Amino acid sequence: MKKHRAWPRREFLKMAGVAASAAALQACGAGATPTPTRESPTPTPAFTPAIPEMVLVQPGTFEMGSASGLPDQRPVHSVTLTRAFCVARYAVTFEEYDKYRAAIQKSRPADNGFGRGSRPAFHITWYDAVAYCNWLSQQEGPTPCHTGNGRATRCDFSAPGYRLPTEAEWEYAARGGHLSQGYMYAGSDDPDEVAWYADNANGTTHPVGQKKPNELGIYDMSGNMWEWCWDYYHKEYYTVSPSTDPKGPDEPQEGVWVGDVDRSRRSGSYNEGIDAVRVAHRSADAANYPGGGFRLVRTA
Repeated sequence: MKKHRAWPRREFLKMAGVAASAAALQACGAGATPTPTRESPTPTPAFTPAIPEMVLVQPGTFEMGSASGLPDQRPVHSVTLTRAFCVARYAVTFEEYDKYRAAIQKSRPADNGFGRGSRPAFHITWYDAVAYCNWLSQQEGPTPCHTGNGRATRCDFSAPGYRLPTEAEWEYAARGGHLSQGYMYAGSDDPDEVAWYADNANGTTHPVGQKKPNELGIYDMSGNMWEWCWDYYHKEYYTVSPSTDPKGPDEPQEGVWVGDVDRSRRSGSYNEGIDAVRVAHRSADAANYPGGGFRLVRTA
C-alpha cells in the first residue's frame, strides 16, 4: 500500500487557506516536529518531554452523529464550537509516554508484543491520560487544565495547558473541521486509505502517521488505537446535548461498568470492524480500565 507523506507545516497551511493568528499558533506550539514514518527503537529513558506537534482547529458548526449508526449516535444534531483549539497531529506514542513513566518512576504499560517507539501508547487508564496531560503542562510551563483526583477530577477549559478533547472537539477535528469534505472516516470514504482496523492491520497496532491524514493534516483519527475523551459517557446524551460547546453530562450517569464511571472513547482500533472506525462511532470504558490511548488538545 502506498504511504502518504506528511506535508510540511507551511505547505499545509498554504494549501488549507488557514489564516491563524500569531497568538493561536503560539498556543498550539507552532514548532514542527519530525514526522514518524517508521518505528523508532526503544528509547533510553529521559526526563525531557517531547513537545507534540499541534494543529490549529478553527471554531465552527457541524452536524454531530450519524442517522445510520447505533442508537447512541442519534439524533444527528447541530453543534457549534465557539473557541479555536489545538489538536495533536498524532496520538501520544509509546516513545513519549515511556519518558513520562520514567520521570515519575513507574513501570511502562504493556505493548502486547507489538512494539513501542512511534506506535500509539495504550493500556492507559483515563486517569493516567489526565495525569500525563498535567505532567506535560507542568514541564512546559502553561497552567494545567485538570484538578482533583479520581471521580473528583475537573477540567478548566479556559486554562492553556494540555487536556483531553471533548467528544464534540474530537469528532469535529476528525471530520476535518472547517475544511471537512463530509467523509465517513477521518479523511476519506475509503477506510483503507486512512485507518488501521481489523481488515488490514494484521492484528497489531502500527506506527503513527503511515496512513493518509484528514483534511486538517491530522493522522489516525480512524482506527489504530482507541482514544480517551473528557466526557462522561451516556448513550442518550445526544437527545439533551447543548448545541454550543457540549462537554458531556455534568455528572456520571448509570453505566455498565462496575467499580467506576464510564468515560467516552473514540477512533476505533486495529482489531475493530469497519463500523467502529467511522468518525461518528462512540464507545466507552470505565475510567480506571486501561482501555486505550489518547490524543492531546489545548484551548487556543
